Amino acid sequence: MLSKEAVKARNKYSKLGSVISWFVFHPRKVKMWKVKLQRLNFNLIGKLNSKSDGAKKEELLLGGIRTWKITTPNSNPEKILLYYHGGAYQVGSPEGYYPMLTHLARETGFTIYIPDYRLAPEHYYPAQLEDGVKTFEALINEQGYSPKQIAFGGDSAGGNMSLVTLLKLKEDGKNLPNAVICISPWADPAATGESYNEEMCSKDLLLGPVFTKMWNEYGIDGFGGYFVHDDDLDADNPYICPIKGDYTNSPPIMVQVGGHELLISDSRTLKNVFDRDGVTYEYKEWDELWHVFQLEAEMPESVESFKMFGSFLNKHIKVSV
Repeated sequence: MLSKEAVKARNKYSKLGSVISWFVFHPRKVKMWKVKLQRLNFNLIGKLNSKSDGAKKEELLLGGIRTWKITTPNSNPEKILLYYHGGAYQVGSPEGYYPMLTHLARETGFTIYIPDYRLAPEHYYPAQLEDGVKTFEALINEQGYSPKQIAFGGDSAGGNMSLVTLLKLKEDGKNLPNAVICISPWADPAATGESYNEEMCSKDLLLGPVFTKMWNEYGIDGFGGYFVHDDDLDADNPYICPIKGDYTNSPPIMVQVGGHELLISDSRTLKNVFDRDGVTYEYKEWDELWHVFQLEAEMPESVESFKMFGSFLNKHIKVSV
């Protein structure tokens, strides 16, 4: 049963989904005024949420990319979470995610870095993948951390970015993070999974109205075309659709996903892939909850979610100086 706080938030988000769908345009008919307005709206909604007491932020550059370093009084300076924000690779920023990440930092005890990576439509694939690799390597080469001190994290598109960055580093034989956490990862931008259907659209408060508009008005199956050019859009490319990746010898991964979201098949497919490739992983589906519900960071369900991530991260990230 949902908490009373979750029921209240669900009512709010049921209205927000229609607002978000208004911003949707055909991916090959970009309307920059809508993109900019959507970014302002996304950041405003995020910034209105409460922050954890005593949280601090510091702006710096990681590999030349503007980044916020977020800490709370209990943050361990030697345990690092490199967090890639969500927003379909079109919206999102350190400013918009700061409130949620203060709560995640508190419950995990980690120091969090969130880069302001390049977004579409100004920057298409592989810009985001390049920025993922660049910021991770900057933590090592510029900030002096060991890979064993670092975990990746991300929600939605940021979950995609965590996974594709991991796959790229692994293929290139480079250092890897020591753990990965994903919130509702967007692992199937080609929308090939079984949950991409009208029934799930009716349950998904946020993404349901968006996909209904794409399907009915534009005849588009998935959202991948919004950050990948047509010539590059390949459903079998693991750096676009990480459900197609080989995760053999990957670090431990934790995935959490809402039970009422279109992207649930992304996570279920990942779970099967992890089983196939022998990955150490933990997996949690949250009944009746929506896409990235953790943005409502003070809901009891969100607090429990963050605590689960904290338990997982602290099990696999040991202090190394």
